[in-house]
Amino acid sequence: MTVSYIGTDGVARELRENWQIVENRPSAAGPAGEASLVLGLDHESEEVSRAKVMLFVPHVIEQQLAVDAGRSPDIAAGETASTMPEVFTARTVQTPSGTFGHIRIHTFHVPDAGAFVEEFVRLIGELPQNGLIVDVRGNGGGSVWASELTLQTLTPRRITPEPFQFINTPLNLRICRSNPTLRAWVNSMEQSVETGATFSAALPLTPEDLANRIGQQYFGPVVLITNARCYSATDVFAAGFQDHAIGTVLGTDDNTGAGGANVWEQGRFMEDFPVASSPYLPLPNGAGMRVAIRRSLRVGERAGTPLEDLGVVPDERHRMTRRDLLEGNVDLMARAGELLRSQPVRELTIADVTRADGSLRLSLKTANVDRVDVYLDRRPRTSVDIPDGRADVTVPGAGAATSVRVDGFALGELVASSRRL
Repeated sequence: MTVSYIGTDGVARELRENWQIVENRPSAAGPAGEASLVLGLDHESEEVSRAKVMLFVPHVIEQQLAVDAGRSPDIAAGETASTMPEVFTARTVQTPSGTFGHIRIHTFHVPDAGAFVEEFVRLIGELPQNGLIVDVRGNGGGSVWASELTLQTLTPRRITPEPFQFINTPLNLRICRSNPTLRAWVNSMEQSVETGATFSAALPLTPEDLANRIGQQYFGPVVLITNARCYSATDVFAAGFQDHAIGTVLGTDDNTGAGGANVWEQGRFMEDFPVASSPYLPLPNGAGMRVAIRRSLRVGERAGTPLEDLGVVPDERHRMTRRDLLEGNVDLMARAGELLRSQPVRELTIADVTRADGSLRLSLKTANVDRVDVYLDRRPRTSVDIPDGRADVTVPGAGAATSVRVDGFALGELVASSRRL
């Protein structure tokens, strides 16, 4: 590549650089490997981010190579080693408001959503428990399952996955009829002939039982940092974070990228959806393309609001400063610390479970919780007022229970939840 230019001294000059080529990442997948159905990705953002890693922070690539070889990676002071260094950066940050955990999620474009969540939970467990900064700036998305399965770990509330819609066309109806995993959209698309509806029913991509399988894992307050370069699955993550009131969304821009849609790849589409007499034909010379096929909607208080084209408006706006640019986001972290310090730190841990005389005894460790409700095998069994610190709760006639969930309340509001299977 040759760049020709005239300098300020009027002299014509040239700058020559060789192109550098790298393979794209493999497609993201959900726990069942349904990659083409759960992808929400802005590929340009993803590949630009990868290029920046290779050019400006090559030690991350070296860390990944070390992990792949079974060696301990070299990490900077204050960081926590990750088995996915290209995906996560976890560290402790010092702010004027105190010391907090900071985890940067660089991408949701991973081959295994379950492994992604496991590593996220492990990392936040090693960070300070009095407050967590989740930073998704510049994240181009990836697996919708990876983004939505992560939300449950940060809140006691039950997660309702964001629903997705097709536009109603005869061809989209044929596509949905051709694949069993899309049959749930068929009825509403058939009804559109009578109703004239532009869009199909809005249904989630993420199974609700998976979105709530492991429950809350972090009990301190949480702040989410976003910017305008958050796209697709990251839009969905930010929307779910805000819709479930997990914590404050702190944005460095006025909204996220507003690309909250499910993306299908043309090549995989030809393989997965063999629709008779389809107008979709293989492109010449191995070319490919991607299209946003299903748009997503919000839930909770914003239920029904499109995420596509609107994005997520932050609860708080931070304008980047000179110190942020030159000193590692120091003012941004300080603002996040202020928001965390203003929130109470909760704790609800099932320290031990013992069985005796047909009863179940739970040893709990609590903070800023005044009542617990105990569920055994998903059935409510008892409700007890408790003090901060340690408390024992005995449930008679429950010796055969196979699962325990304890919900913690403060002044009647659900604030923490812990479970043991």
